[in-house]
Amino acid sequence: MREDAAAPSLLCVGNLTIDDSVIDGVTTTALGGDALFAALAARRVLDDVRMLAPVGTDLPAALLQDVADAGIRVESARPRDGRTVRNRVTYAADGTRTWDLLDGEDAFDAMSVYPDDVTPAALTATGVLVSAMSLRSQLALGPWLRAATAATVYLDLQEDYVAGNEEALRALLPTCDVFLPSEVEAVALAGTDDLVAAAAVFRAAGADLVVIKTAERGCVLATADRTLVVPTDVVTPVDATGAGDAFCGAFAAAHQTGADPVAAAHAGAAAARVAISAHGVTALLAERTAAAAAPSGAPTAATTGAA
Repeated sequence: MREDAAAPSLLCVGNLTIDDSVIDGVTTTALGGDALFAALAARRVLDDVRMLAPVGTDLPAALLQDVADAGIRVESARPRDGRTVRNRVTYAADGTRTWDLLDGEDAFDAMSVYPDDVTPAALTATGVLVSAMSLRSQLALGPWLRAATAATVYLDLQEDYVAGNEEALRALLPTCDVFLPSEVEAVALAGTDDLVAAAAVFRAAGADLVVIKTAERGCVLATADRTLVVPTDVVTPVDATGAGDAFCGAFAAAHQTGADPVAAAHAGAAAARVAISAHGVTALLAERTAAAAAPSGAPTAATTGAA
């Protein structure tokens, strides 16, 4: 964990996707991905937010400019020859959704971040949030980051690959400072549905701070001194996509500004509530667009707590 006095900054590492959303039979296409959700949420509370996510040859430059216009510094990764990760998300009338990864797992891995993608400039960030990517990329990136930077490293996982890889993932925990699993991931990885016990397992494995996300119930937070439940306000979601990514981004950003873990958890929950108030990244992106257009010093939802 960093001990310098550099201005706080956060590098959000993960995937950027092109998502076809099918709602009431109508298909719309927009950017998505965990790195974008996290970066937009982080930007609510931190000025210097960077995003590192590989893209293919098919991504229009104007879409990346939209990200930059939201106040996020887009870091360059190694060039890729294939398509950007593409999803088809079909929403049912009851609010449930079905995800189809259109190009398969190998293409997803090819668009995940590996050490060769991380430039020295990107590593000047004081915090690095590693969002869920392919298992191979996360297992490669974790130890490399630990050796390459003194930044605070925040780690999120992907629940789809936990089963059968528990030992390898537990071995990854000493490479991070803050571990942010979902409840499903925590139960699968620790082998218990007692989240307090699970948090203790993760701290013993090497994570200094553990934050287990429990959706509308808030989170379970474990430090060296205490373990507690941090509740959140319950709202009816329009779309739960990206809620966990938004939580992680805002949590890490607030933590980098010096907020204690409980305050950082509240910042994460506030960002998640914005994320789930509309489909995809629509609400978070609209909030950032409004903030960029506002006169300097004018209050926004993020600064007034209106979220």
